[in-house]
Amino acid sequence: MLRLLQSLFSTTPNYPGKFDAALIRGAIERVVGGTDPRLRMATQYQKKLWPAVERSIDYVNGLVDSLPPPVEIGGCRFTTDPRLRALFASSQHLQEILSFGKELHQYRQRIGGGLPTDLYALLRTERTEKIILGVALEGNIIRRDVPQITINFHNHSVAFPAGSETKTRREIKKRAFDHLIETALAYLVAVRNKKQDLEHQQRQLFQKKTKLLKGASVGLEPLLDPQATAMATPAAIDRRLREIETELNRLRADSATLDHHLAKVAATLREPEKHLRLDRVTLALDHMNIKIDKEAANAANTITFDEIMLGQNRRITVLPIHFPSNELLPEQDFFAEANRLLYAGAQPKLTTI
Repeated sequence: MLRLLQSLFSTTPNYPGKFDAALIRGAIERVVGGTDPRLRMATQYQKKLWPAVERSIDYVNGLVDSLPPPVEIGGCRFTTDPRLRALFASSQHLQEILSFGKELHQYRQRIGGGLPTDLYALLRTERTEKIILGVALEGNIIRRDVPQITINFHNHSVAFPAGSETKTRREIKKRAFDHLIETALAYLVAVRNKKQDLEHQQRQLFQKKTKLLKGASVGLEPLLDPQATAMATPAAIDRRLREIETELNRLRADSATLDHHLAKVAATLREPEKHLRLDRVTLALDHMNIKIDKEAANAANTITFDEIMLGQNRRITVLPIHFPSNELLPEQDFFAEANRLLYAGAQPKLTTI
């Protein structure tokens, strides 16, 4: 299946609808396996998913292909590239981010031998803005406590390392497609969890109603549960039970058949732009990463980044990069270092008389 996706994202057709049929069928099976394998029992599941899967693949291809060419990001470039100075605190910080990370470690293990001369990857980080009070020059007057917006980049990592730009882009496409599958799965899980939560509430209310009808004391429940007073009578419990039953009936109707689940998965993949998109962001920053007004932009660096939007809330700043592997710091052997410190600590201390 993995090799199939590699073939699927190796080339981009000149127009939609011309992907190899066997590859699309394989992609559909990946969707079904990643969401709910029972969907294979739905009527003509491949035919119903086909246009949506093809739409998602075409969208992912276009999105990743729109990323700019990789930026050379070696340590010597730190002083000359304003993007790198904005992203990293220092050239040492840059080198550490490139050298250490889970994906690079896994890549080293996967290839087994020496690293390629040049490595390609996707740098990812997160951008936050914070209002601070700073100093600003207005004409010939220095003003203090001026509200300013400072930009901070954090949670850096190097993703999808490979020996060529093509391989890195292909890996990004595969992961982006899998993200859409995860989004479809999340919807199915949310519906199931909502149904289970309502059924749990229903059982608890039936138990409470039984106790009340038998005249059992509810003790200190009003102190333990702020909602207990509102549910202190059978009539109040009945009202809530009717509300829960109405909601459960709706959920059961919505998820009564595999065909409905299949339709929801298809709907997610048919509109991938709702769950994954790329925005281009341009910022004017001074050397302290303080945002500058457009009128004063000539006194700052104008920097453009691409940001991947995941759903409605998550925003990740990305930059395709390449760098020479000989600039990487050697991998840290934490086990050997722990043994060294343990051995050093066990040595007797000599006292000079």
